[in-house]
Amino acid sequence: MSPADTPTARRAIQPTGADHHWWLHAIFEHSNDAIFVIDPHADRILQANPRACALLGYDSDQLLAEVRVSDIHPDEMPQLQALAEQVFATGHGWTNELSCTTRAGARLPAEISAAVVPHQGRDCIIAIVRDVTERKRAEESLKRSEQRLRAFVENAGDGFFLVAGDGRILDVNPRAARMLGFTPEELIGRPVPDIDVSLSAEALAEIRAQLPFDQPRTMESRHQRRDGSCFPSEISICKFGTPEQVRFVAVLRDQTARKAGEAAIARLAELGRLAATLAHQIRNPLATIQLCLDDFAARVVPALESERQARTQRRVELAQGEAARLERLLAEILGYAGERPPERQELEPLTFARQLEPALAALPSLKGRRLQIIETAPLAPILADADMLAQALFNLIDNAAEASAPDGTVTLTLGFTLGSTPESTPESGDEPQRPCLEVHNAGAPIPPETLARVGTPFFSTKHSGTGLGVAYVQRVADAHGWTFELTSDTDSGTQARLWV
Repeated sequence: MSPADTPTARRAIQPTGADHHWWLHAIFEHSNDAIFVIDPHADRILQANPRACALLGYDSDQLLAEVRVSDIHPDEMPQLQALAEQVFATGHGWTNELSCTTRAGARLPAEISAAVVPHQGRDCIIAIVRDVTERKRAEESLKRSEQRLRAFVENAGDGFFLVAGDGRILDVNPRAARMLGFTPEELIGRPVPDIDVSLSAEALAEIRAQLPFDQPRTMESRHQRRDGSCFPSEISICKFGTPEQVRFVAVLRDQTARKAGEAAIARLAELGRLAATLAHQIRNPLATIQLCLDDFAARVVPALESERQARTQRRVELAQGEAARLERLLAEILGYAGERPPERQELEPLTFARQLEPALAALPSLKGRRLQIIETAPLAPILADADMLAQALFNLIDNAAEASAPDGTVTLTLGFTLGSTPESTPESGDEPQRPCLEVHNAGAPIPPETLARVGTPFFSTKHSGTGLGVAYVQRVADAHGWTFELTSDTDSGTQARLWV
């Protein structure tokens, strides 16, 4: 027996009556919870500690002399009376269903522990009241968070699984069940390898052993539907819980569409490389053919007699025109198939446009038409790939010229807004304040159903068109992070704008 267990020691640490009273008084005065002694039958507060006064907003004298129990629980007296009857019957009681009304009228949710105590010759109740406002707020916040999470999981586009450490499915969301062709109830309790054909029991055991807690791992797999068909999938697995009670959360995503898209993209890339290779291979013999035609036109045709000369000249010109058209087609294919990133440099828009003007004016489509370059507001230098921007402008102006009347005008406008004036500067408040290069023609408007398809490769309303010109402009805009838009109506004509 230790010294502390001896009868003498026990008597030494037992408080005397005065000590006992002092201990209780200290607890009463310094408790972090409100403590009341009440007489529920008389509707009176007999004693209250400082925390009770602070909780309700009264001083001690007011609380004992002026405030009644029913003032604190004005709408809850039946519940309070039921609690009091329980306490008197059993000696103690507890509730978290009551609230306390403060002097300012605020209602504080409370947790109340009560017991019977004698006071001045009659049985009364001592109640320890804890303000649980913050806890209730936290519980409500947690409840809302759980509801949001539940709504998210229930309506997610991916399948969610809760899996036990031994690989049995504990819970699933509706999407998971639909993906696999089961009801949620049919999936619960199944081993994961029943639906994941790439995951054996041994592999699942390895994941359990090696996957760190709370560190997700993503892997590709194949899942099997109820009808036996399989689909490619992606699984994100996270292990949580304790070593004694391991749980997994798995998110399943059907990769059928992505795999098909990747295969289509790979096929398109292969076709693009093939087209570029063919274009390069065709260009070399085409250049030889063009040289031969030019030589034939320069040396042979003039030596022919007049009747044959005119007929041969027309045929040679037709062949030369078709060769030139084929060269343009090959150039468009190579331009569209090119994947190189832009080599940006500072370009002053007006100076750049003026440098291009002689070559632009020499476009065959501009024959008989006028090219006008206008700067409506001074533009600061822009960062752009000079070759890509030049080719984009050539394509837009060529298209605009072909759509114009035989004596029409194609306008290249440099400014901030359509129809702006030299006074329309960034400081004037006009919107949008982005530099804009606009190519305009006043030809017949493009019908809306056709306009929606312009820019689709190989869609064109022109007999010899490929649709790659506008598609290339869109690619240039995307590569630079610019915006390309095409509008057309009867009043304004057709405008192709590059917002840079």
